[in-house]
Amino acid sequence: MERFINRPKIIDEAAAVSKNKKTGKAGQHVILEILMGIALFFFVVIGESIADFTLLYIAQSNAVADAAGNLWFLGFSESNYTTMINLAVTIVCTVLVLLFAKFLQKRKLNTVGFTKKNAVPHYLIGLLLGIVTFALSIAVCAMFGTITISLAPSINIVPLIIIFLGYMIQGNSEEVLCRGQILVSTSRRYPVWVGVIVNSVIFAAMHLFNPGMKVLPFINIALFGVLMSLIFIKTGNIWMVSGLHTAWNFVQGNVFGVLVSGGASGETILNTVSHESGALINGGDFGLEGGLAVTIILAIFIAIFFFIKPCKGVNGEKVAETVEVKA
Repeated sequence: MERFINRPKIIDEAAAVSKNKKTGKAGQHVILEILMGIALFFFVVIGESIADFTLLYIAQSNAVADAAGNLWFLGFSESNYTTMINLAVTIVCTVLVLLFAKFLQKRKLNTVGFTKKNAVPHYLIGLLLGIVTFALSIAVCAMFGTITISLAPSINIVPLIIIFLGYMIQGNSEEVLCRGQILVSTSRRYPVWVGVIVNSVIFAAMHLFNPGMKVLPFINIALFGVLMSLIFIKTGNIWMVSGLHTAWNFVQGNVFGVLVSGGASGETILNTVSHESGALINGGDFGLEGGLAVTIILAIFIAIFFFIKPCKGVNGEKVAETVEVKA
C-alpha cells in the first residue's frame, strides 16, 4: 500500500512540530484525531450558520418583490442571492482551520497545502479534471438513457460568474478542512492510508443530513474524498483538489442543472431531468452523486491516481516519499 500511497513532505513538516520529546511520537491517537476533526467541523458549522443567518437576514430585509411576488436583492433573484451567500460564508471554514493549524498545532500554512509552487497550473488542471469527471458521469447517465438534457430558457451570465467565484471559496474550504487539516493531522502519527480513510469518512458524514442522503450517496461522497486525498498526496498541495472540487460542484449545479449533494444551486445553463426509472444510475433526488454513474467514474479516477507517480518538488525531488511511521 505504501508503495503507491506515499507520504508528502508537508505531513513530515506537520509531524515535526508536534513530536513528543519523551515518546518520540507525533500527533495524537487516531481516536483523538477523529474527535478533533468532528469538533472542528461543528465549530465551522456554527460559524458558517451565524454568518449565513446574518447575511440572509440583511438580504431578505432589503429584498424587493416583483409583480409575481418573487424576491430580488441587488438585482439577483432569491435563489441566486441565497446560493451566493451560502457559498460565500464557507470562507469561515478556511479561516477557522488555518487559525487552528497555526496557533494550536503550530503548523505552517504550507502543511495545510498552501504551497507557492505550481499553485496556478495545478488549480487550472484541477478545474479541467472537475469538468471532465462530471461530464463523464453525465455521459454514463445519457448512455443508459436515464437523463434528458435541454437548454435553460434564459441564461444570466453575471450570477453564474459570481456563483463560480463562490464555489471557488466553498471548494477550497472543504478541501482545507478534510484534506489539509484532517488528513495531514491524522497522518502525522499514522500511515497516510489511515488519514485517507479517516478524512474521507468524515467528509461523507458531513453530508449526512443533506436531502435524499442514502447508502449509495454516502459511499460516493466517501469515494470522492478518497480521490481528493490521493490527488492531494500526489501533488503535495491544496490547489489541484480545490480546483477539481470547485469545477465538480459548479458544473453539476450551474452548467447541467443537477442537484448538488441533494441541493439546488440557482442559475443554470442547462436543465437535466433525471428519469425516476433510472434512479440507481442517475442518483434520483440526491443528484448524480447518488448514482452508479458517479461510482463508476470515481472508481476509474481513483485507480488512475492510485498508480500515478507523485509530482516533483521545488528542487527536483519528489514532494512525496515513502517514510515508515510508527503508531
